[in-house]
Amino acid sequence: MRTSWSGEPATSGKQRQPVLSEFENVERSFGAEKAADLRKALHFLLRRQFVFAGDPRTGTVYNTIMDGRFRDVVDGFFDSCGYRVHRDPEAQWAGIVAMDEDVSLPRMKLDETIVVLVLAAYWQQEVNVGAVEDRAVVVATLNDLFDRYREMAQHGGGGAISAARFRDILREAAQRSLVEIGDFDDEQQDCEIRIRPMIKLISGGDALQRLERYVRSEEARFPQPAGDEA
Repeated sequence: MRTSWSGEPATSGKQRQPVLSEFENVERSFGAEKAADLRKALHFLLRRQFVFAGDPRTGTVYNTIMDGRFRDVVDGFFDSCGYRVHRDPEAQWAGIVAMDEDVSLPRMKLDETIVVLVLAAYWQQEVNVGAVEDRAVVVATLNDLFDRYREMAQHGGGGAISAARFRDILREAAQRSLVEIGDFDDEQQDCEIRIRPMIKLISGGDALQRLERYVRSEEARFPQPAGDEA
C-alpha cells in the first residue's frame, strides 16, 4: 500500500506547445517584474507542491498562479513537466499533482501513507458534520490525531509508529502546505494541527474506505487469539 505525495495518478490532458515563447510574451507584455513573479511561483510549487493563501509571504505566489493572464503559461509549463494544476478559489489554494507514476516524486512509505489517510479521514469526517473553519480548514490536535492512528493500528494488529515518527511525518506534510502545525505546549504536551483541504488530493476521495481496507488486511495478517476482545 504505497503511493506518492502526488495522490492518485491522473490521465494526461491534451498536448501543449512549448512554453518558452509564452514566458517571453509575459515579460514583453507585463514587464520583467511580473515575469520574475511567475518564475518564483513555478519554483514554489515545484518545491512545495501546494500554496495556501493564508500562509505568510505566499500572497504573490498564490495570486500569480490564480491570475487568469498567466493561467495558460502556468498550466502549459506544468503539463510539460507531467503535472496537472489544481485551483480552488473558494478555499484559496492551488497545487500540482502528477499525471502518472513516471513523474519523479518522492514515494511515501507505508507509515507515511497511513498517517496521510488518517489526516484525510479526520478532515472529511469533520467537514461532513460542518466542523470546518474558513478556507475549508479543519482543526485537530496532535494527541487526538495520534490517538486515532494508534487505535487504527492497534485494531489492525500491526505495529504502531512512535509519536516522534508521527510528528516527523506531520512536519513533512507541513512542508507541502497540507497542514499547519501550531506551537507545542510543553505543559499539555500537545499542539494544534490545522488540516487543509488539499489533503483530499493526496489521499484520494476515499480515505476512510482505504483505511478500513488496510485495517481488514492487517487483521487477516495478525488474527487476534480466541477470546480476546476486538
